[in-house]
Amino acid sequence: MMAGPRRLEHRFKTGVASVLKSLVGSRETSFPAPPDVRSILVVRQHNQLGDMLCVVPLLRALRARFPAARIALLASPGNRDIMQHHPCLDEVLTYDKTDFLVKGRPRLLKFAHYVRVLRARSFDLAIVPSTVSVSFSSDALAYLSGAPCRIGAGSLGGAPNRSSFFFTSARALDWTADGHRHQTLRNWDLLAPWLDAPPDLRHEMGFTEAEREAGKEFVRLTRGMKSVAIAYHPGAGKPPNRWPAEQFAELANTLAREFDAMTYVTEGPMDQAEVNRMESRLTGPGQLIRRQPIRAVASILSCMDLVVSNDTGIMHVAAAAGAPVLSLFGPTDPRQWAPIGDPHRFIEAEGGRIDRISLETVLEQAREILAGAARSARTKSNALR
Repeated sequence: MMAGPRRLEHRFKTGVASVLKSLVGSRETSFPAPPDVRSILVVRQHNQLGDMLCVVPLLRALRARFPAARIALLASPGNRDIMQHHPCLDEVLTYDKTDFLVKGRPRLLKFAHYVRVLRARSFDLAIVPSTVSVSFSSDALAYLSGAPCRIGAGSLGGAPNRSSFFFTSARALDWTADGHRHQTLRNWDLLAPWLDAPPDLRHEMGFTEAEREAGKEFVRLTRGMKSVAIAYHPGAGKPPNRWPAEQFAELANTLAREFDAMTYVTEGPMDQAEVNRMESRLTGPGQLIRRQPIRAVASILSCMDLVVSNDTGIMHVAAAAGAPVLSLFGPTDPRQWAPIGDPHRFIEAEGGRIDRISLETVLEQAREILAGAARSARTKSNALR
């Protein structure tokens, strides 16, 4: 049974949906040509960083199709920061549903003001990518934006989307026949009839020059004379996604000896226990990265020679920052979620049990990535001579 506030929110949404469905009366519209699109809204509210960063190739495809358009992303407070300064975006807007509910009661005047501000941007096209679940509020915001062309999921995996009436083009999205299709491509599938495939499927984030320099300075001050910088993320929000912290420590100790590496450990809000267990077993110098804004963490990770991470948000952030990532997967399908492209690699646990990934397997993959990075560095050095 739903808790009180969630039950009230559900009732409110159901009531609003029944009223709006009778009023909206959306009709099918054709996909607009580039000259007719000056402003685009992409609504992506999911709080998970991975879900957000997997939409980047779709943004890249939109930018290629509409080079002159202004593209805005509407995000929740939990993931807006990671998309700031993105090269494919002109603006990141925030939708915080808690602003419009007080003790379960809607603040209609404040919400009406928010909608007026949103509509003032005169969007021509609104898009709601959905790959895992649909969102009534996301679909409604696309409609309330005032965009005459609105595209989203009509159904997802065969299950109808009850708020698809907000769209002028509602697409049936089903990957049953291709269960391993990567999430980046699933996001693009929404617009596949009209957009060329993304020219690049990698994750990406934008940094200001000040952010890049801050990350470099942090690593310069903490790395000392070590030859290599390696970061580890032993935590994860879901326990089945956590490779044993003791194994992380042994991995870090071995790579530190073999590559003269400085060890960095990142800690999220729910990772303290795993980080403490790992840190207590480190035999060499290490630097903990905790209680820092996500963009500051990303700028530090961009300077790493390797990031070894469980299947969690930091895995996606590190890849988007440009670091080589070795990701460890338990029950989740890495073919859907692992960072795409060289030099990233993933290790999939036998039977979905992440504790079945052996230390030697991780060491072998990490050594190969670091050896490849060393060869690339020598090639670049020789080219500059």
